Amino acid sequence: MVTVFSRESAFSSARPSAGAGAGPDAAGASAVPALDRFLAESTGRAGAVDPGFAQLWEEVGRLSTGGKRIRPRLVRLAATAYPRPEPDSVVEAVGAAFELLHTALIVHDDVIDQDEQRRHQPTINAAAAARASASGSAPEQARQYGASVGVIAGDLALAGAYRLVARSGLSPERLPRLLELLDEALFSSAAGELLDVDHALPGARPEREQILAATCLKTAVYSFETPLQAGGVLGGAPEEHIAVLGRLGRTVGTAYQLVDDLLGVFGDPEATGKSAVSDLREGKRTMLVLAAQCTSDGEELDAILGRPDMGDEEAARARALIERCGARREVEDMVAGCAAEARELLESAGLPEALDQDLRRIVGGATERIR
Repeated sequence: MVTVFSRESAFSSARPSAGAGAGPDAAGASAVPALDRFLAESTGRAGAVDPGFAQLWEEVGRLSTGGKRIRPRLVRLAATAYPRPEPDSVVEAVGAAFELLHTALIVHDDVIDQDEQRRHQPTINAAAAARASASGSAPEQARQYGASVGVIAGDLALAGAYRLVARSGLSPERLPRLLELLDEALFSSAAGELLDVDHALPGARPEREQILAATCLKTAVYSFETPLQAGGVLGGAPEEHIAVLGRLGRTVGTAYQLVDDLLGVFGDPEATGKSAVSDLREGKRTMLVLAAQCTSDGEELDAILGRPDMGDEEAARARALIERCGARREVEDMVAGCAAEARELLESAGLPEALDQDLRRIVGGATERIR
């Protein structure tokens, strides 16, 4: 069993929430109008300032569309499982806030990693760099321009997430708690991102516990733990349930991030929307890489990883080494361990039956993604 630090798949089969339209995707789609309205309003405000500023907001909107909208679904699933939920419009706004926070974080992450593709589209920084290059900028100047635009876009989305919660119409007794959860999501993700950056330094040899902590902090807290807890707060769940939802979300979220690390090396770019080489070129210190480095193949792998000009042949060699040394299987076993731990939590949690069943399907989805 894997113990997780304290600090897409299955969602399609979750039940439609109360007040939502029929169909498996209704719970996720319910947050779209709130987010779309906010983005349209912000783009209109920006247009009154400058056309280029409006274009930036359109780019934020482009990166906010698509995906499985995991966070709004989790908010709604938890909120509607309890007898005293906030109005639908409030639940939707809070779900939209967590989704916009996700946009902010991936935009900044793309800048940090210098990624050029996300969801089969150019990243904001890559699109801006291409515009600068087409206007005659030198390559390094265009790259810096793209990074600058990405930072600004991420900042705007980040502030927008707080604005969505503040203007949601939340009851005064619940608003401070929701803002605290949003802050916890951001605070933890920033800590995880910094650990990720530190671990990528030349010569860095983080321990397994440090890698697992970064995995949990960077993604699990804001994508699973705090959205589930926010939903519990919105629904009037008892405190012991909110605590369990947090532990469960942290465990499942860690499993999903471990799977993302696997897909970042072994996934099909056509299916994932991301390169299967960028993590290897960056030399990203994921649990997958660390597990491989601890084997007899580690030295040979180190000689390949972290090359910005890594070609397909070298990438294939790196994958073969990671597979041969057993690192891939080790991480897959960790995912299964997280899923087992989550099921154990559910056995004694006493959550509402419908929510319990939805969460069991979500736990199953973590392992389904790597089959």
